[in-house]
Amino acid sequence: MAAHRYYFASQHDWQGRKGFYLSFENETPDPVCPLETLKIALGVADGNSWRFIVATPKWEWNKPYRLVARITASGAELWLNNTLLGKSEGRFAPHGGSLEVATVPSFASGQTNYRPTRHRVSITMGRRSQQEFSLETREDIPEPVRMFNIETLWGKPIRRTPFAVDLPLNIEANFRLVPMPDWKRYQPYIDRFGQCRYVRSPNRVQTDDDLRRSLEEEKRTLAQWGLPRDFDPYGGYLKAGWREQATGFYRVVRRGRNWWLITPEGNPCFYVGVCSVPALTWEMTPVSEREAVFEWLPPREGRTAEVWRKDVWGERANTDYVCLHAVNLMRRFGEDWKAQSIQLAKQRLLTWGFSGGGKWDRIDGFPFAPVLGRWEIPNLVRHPDIFDPAVQAQLREHLRRQIEPFRNSPWVLGWSLGNEYDEIFTRDEIAQILRLPGAPAGKRALIDYALENLYRNQISEMARAWRVDARDRSALYSATLTPRDEDIEPLRRYYAERYYSWVYRTVKELDPNHLYFGFWIVPGWWENEEDWTLSARHCDVLGYDRYAPDFADEWMKRLIERIDKPVLCGEFSFPAWYDGARAYGRYPTWAKDEAESGELYRRWVTDAARHPACVGVMWFQYRDQPLTGRGPGRGNMLVIGEHFAFGLVDFCDRPKWEMLRRMREVNLRAAQIRLQATR
Repeated sequence: MAAHRYYFASQHDWQGRKGFYLSFENETPDPVCPLETLKIALGVADGNSWRFIVATPKWEWNKPYRLVARITASGAELWLNNTLLGKSEGRFAPHGGSLEVATVPSFASGQTNYRPTRHRVSITMGRRSQQEFSLETREDIPEPVRMFNIETLWGKPIRRTPFAVDLPLNIEANFRLVPMPDWKRYQPYIDRFGQCRYVRSPNRVQTDDDLRRSLEEEKRTLAQWGLPRDFDPYGGYLKAGWREQATGFYRVVRRGRNWWLITPEGNPCFYVGVCSVPALTWEMTPVSEREAVFEWLPPREGRTAEVWRKDVWGERANTDYVCLHAVNLMRRFGEDWKAQSIQLAKQRLLTWGFSGGGKWDRIDGFPFAPVLGRWEIPNLVRHPDIFDPAVQAQLREHLRRQIEPFRNSPWVLGWSLGNEYDEIFTRDEIAQILRLPGAPAGKRALIDYALENLYRNQISEMARAWRVDARDRSALYSATLTPRDEDIEPLRRYYAERYYSWVYRTVKELDPNHLYFGFWIVPGWWENEEDWTLSARHCDVLGYDRYAPDFADEWMKRLIERIDKPVLCGEFSFPAWYDGARAYGRYPTWAKDEAESGELYRRWVTDAARHPACVGVMWFQYRDQPLTGRGPGRGNMLVIGEHFAFGLVDFCDRPKWEMLRRMREVNLRAAQIRLQATR
């Protein structure tokens, strides 16, 4: 399955139903999106809903096309080569964010057999002068490097500063469509160090000695910077002028209007962590059916056997995965590579001013935020049947086995269960439960709730509304039910409330000393805002992930104020894109280079430290991802899954000093910034 989208121009908030976008869109069950199914789409929002004009023209290779979108206060039109493709009536609600031109979103960046060339975009608003954007590809980037990131083949994306839309708005795109080059002619792409063979960079590793030399240089720099002396081993600030009682565990207190994280030693802390550290053999890249992409692959036996695994995402496809950065660690450190990598990771983070680790991995004797799983527990649809006592007992035991080894550990920042959208209860999930055969406990609970709370125990009324022949409760239990659309949402909230409540209560019974963060909800990636409130009710500190330009815009501030509870951001990042010159993907919250990554981090952490509810943030992540993608998947493709330069260190384990200097500066001042904000 492949999906691809290309925004000629976009300034929109999908969840907020504001703004506009003009795009190419394509989706196919095949690995590559063909020209024949390429659509044009104009989306316009009015603040309450989106409306669309969508067309699939009969495309021709190399033919000049002129695409025009017109948006007025009363409607919109879409034209192609002076032919009207469609109209939509309705008002327009501007977004007010940044205008982006020639961008491909990460969620729809699949392969295509076409690309635009000789293209440009012009935008005219009201009576203002026309803005022109030339979108020709960068010829200074070798074509095989551009193969890693479709945007560098389609044209350089342009990120603009916020500007106000003035109607009428006219967007004109001129382009031709040409066949995509055959990427296979450049194989192999990846050298023995996991780098792209075609990248032009004086910093590229050429030999094992390069890795060892960079390690000696790094040790000198770390010694020169030195370890901070103003913090306890858990990230607590020693010069705050006050402290709380030491309990041996992290906890939170409120002083005035500000929440504070208190370390096991009783010191106030604004926690700055890093996810996925030390990441010795993670992340891995899939190899099956694309071995020719790699110049060299490590032996599957002997010393490098452990860098190979099967189906690391649980896909059960017998897919081979390899971790090439682990081989770089072996070259860099020798036989004792694991212990030395871990020791250096800890020294690095402390020297760079971080409090400790974050989600997804851990170092012994170092703070971390473990994510509990429910891998062995069967799902009713997307979640376990929390109304079934047998499932409750099974899940409780599963959680106990994960928690027990760390129940008395001072290094656990706090627990969470699951991650992001996987833990959201969807409307479709509730509808599927009610269609299940038989009468599982979760289905019965939903029926009981609806009957007692929505239909005042009137079975005949409920049966009529749900289009089923049932005269008693038992008949409802065994039926295949189709509830009214307006009944789904209260049922969804009821199920979610009971599930989150049970998990929170159970985790605290198993371990009353540690904090519980929930499931790292993502603002906007949910059914509606009620999910934020539901999650917040059943945790000590609301953990969330947010990849956004700002720590908190006005909407985010309103969300935080609504719950009156401390919050902690579990993931955020600004990975450098390098204009595609290093073959990495462009993440939605991208930076142009490592220096800008550091500047964006500095601003984000400063704003977070000043916010009265925020007790900490965690950067995603410690190491860059593989250029060929981390999966899941397999097949004859160059990139499978994410391939972003998220790391504090690159794929060859070298620190990104321009970014880290800026990070260290704000990390060491974060607690002071928070203290000053309270005065």
